[in-house]
Formats: sequence, structure tokens, C-alpha cells
Amino acid sequence: MKTLITEHWAGQVRGAGRNDMTRVVPLVRLVRPDLRTLFERTYPAFADRCRAVDEPGVAVVAVDELTGNAMGMACLRARVDRHVTAIVGRHDKCDLYLAGNDRLALRQLAIVLAPVSDWRAGTSTVSYRMLDLRTTESMIDEDGRPLRGLRSEGAAMVRCGGYAIFALPLGDPTDWPASASDAWSFMPERVYHDELARVPDASIVRELVPPRAHITRVTRTAGPRDTGMPLVSCRDVAGRLLLRGSWGSGAIDVGHQALRDGVLLGRYARCDGGLGLSGDSSLSRVHALLLLVDERLLAIDVASTNGTHAVGQADARVIELAGETELELGGTTYARWSWSS
Repeated sequence: MKTLITEHWAGQVRGAGRNDMTRVVPLVRLVRPDLRTLFERTYPAFADRCRAVDEPGVAVVAVDELTGNAMGMACLRARVDRHVTAIVGRHDKCDLYLAGNDRLALRQLAIVLAPVSDWRAGTSTVSYRMLDLRTTESMIDEDGRPLRGLRSEGAAMVRCGGYAIFALPLGDPTDWPASASDAWSFMPERVYHDELARVPDASIVRELVPPRAHITRVTRTAGPRDTGMPLVSCRDVAGRLLLRGSWGSGAIDVGHQALRDGVLLGRYARCDGGLGLSGDSSLSRVHALLLLVDERLLAIDVASTNGTHAVGQADARVIELAGETELELGGTTYARWSWSS
């Protein structure tokens, strides 16, 4: 059974763009339509597809802010005892491939959907994280504030790289009425936890005002930390990532907080480690993300060209690192995680 379904619209075709270069373009200030306008305008493009899903999951829909066109969607279906992930970006290996705007990074966002206790409709609440992969132009929230990451159990909406990204829970057909304006009106208000901490009275009053008695609590999280920041602090060593390849060998010590934020591996300067990985041409510039989620350590392939897999297994988007799992990144680099005692 598939856990991920993708669709691409507006004439986007995989393989038609170039994946071999990072583009630097001027940041143009545009008057962008508000998120409600973009949602209601494109709702007919994705509502039927979402209404047909009767399992818990999340639909990630991308809308071009300039044209107002729906450009594609990825439907992640939650699994029991297994994380499901998707990558959003301009590289044609991405699950949600968006070729229309050079402001978007080749690999922009990672969405990580948590396991559920039961995949049948109406039995579980979905929870997911959305992480910026340390890009030049990160996400911004509905009020224009920058985000490195978020965690949510309901709808979330961000802008990045010229697109509005809507993350919408799946599994209940009644969430998708015929009218786009009704769909927007029925959507719970998003309340950010830092707002509750900063102005508790105002937020509590807003929660209780009808008709939006239901809210979605969106928690701001960190993302992969800026290049050059230490991956481990004093007395916070979680473990060590051992790496070897045709370029040589080495190790990266990583702290618990850095693992929760996310550690990027690859040839590019925005990745962590600095161990000579740039010498392996089979590695992508941003190849994999090491992430501790709910006490599970995941290796997530971020749409690399040559793939990631546990040795002896097929390529996979996400691999849980347990026991003596050894990874092959690209063609000649191997990685093994070792927890500190």
C-alpha cells in the first residue's frame, strides 16, 4: 500500500529542469494575495482528491503566489509504527517537485509525518513536522515571521520560495465541503505556542470566541542549525556518526539538541561535519537529514540524486537507525551511528 501520492500541475514535468546548479536570484518584493484568497481560488483543484482519502494523513498543497495557480500536492498517508516523509523543492527527485520559481531551493522543506496507532479513518490524530533545510530563504508564517520549523496536529500554512504551502489533515471527508469559502471558514484558527506564552490573556480569549471554538496549536521548532554552530555542547554528547568512503574516514560528535534540530549531510557548504564529504561526487550537495523524532533516530534522504539505503537494502526515503544499521549514501560513503554510553 502506498504511503505517498504526488501530483504535479500547471505543465510541470520531471526531468525538464536542471538539477546541477544552485541559482541565486534577486529577491523581488511583490504584493502577494492573502492566504485565504489563494486557498479558495485553488480549492477545486485539490478538494476532490483530499475528500477521497479515508486514512489519516496530511496533504501538502503548493500554490504559486504570483499566478495564483495550484502547482501540485503530495498526500502523505500515516502508517502504524513507521514515519512517512516527503521533500519539497526544485530538484526533480523531490516528492513535491516545484519547478516554476528560482527562489525555491533545490531541496527546501522536509515534512515528517508521525506514526499512528491505527490507520483506519477516524481512529487517530495526525502529527507532523515541517523543517526548512537550512535554505537562504526560509519559511514565513501567516503573519510574515520567519520559521525554521514547526510541529502541528492540524492545518498549517507557510510561504516560502514564491509559494504558499498548505498542510491539511486528511481522513475525514466532512472536512472538505463543496464550497471553498465554507472550507476556509470551518478550518480551525492556528494559534502559535509562542503567542500563548507572550500574550496569554489575548490568546485565551481568542480561543473561546465563537465560531472558532476549535483551534490548531502550532509549535515553532528549531531546524537544522546554521553552518558553523557547534553540534555538541558540554556534557550533551548524544553519540557519534562514523563516516568512511573513498575520500577517507572520520567521525562527527552530535548532541541531543542538534539531533532534535536536524543534522544535514552532503557536499554543500550548508551541511554539517566538514569531513571531506565534498570529495565524494556521488553524494548530493544536500543528501540526507539525521533527525531525532519522538526518541527515534531517522535518516531521511532529502531527494538525493543517487539515493540512501541501509546496506543490503533498497533505497528509501526514511530509515530508522537502530542497532548496527549501516547506511550507504550515494555510491561510496558509508555511515554508522553509535550512541554514547
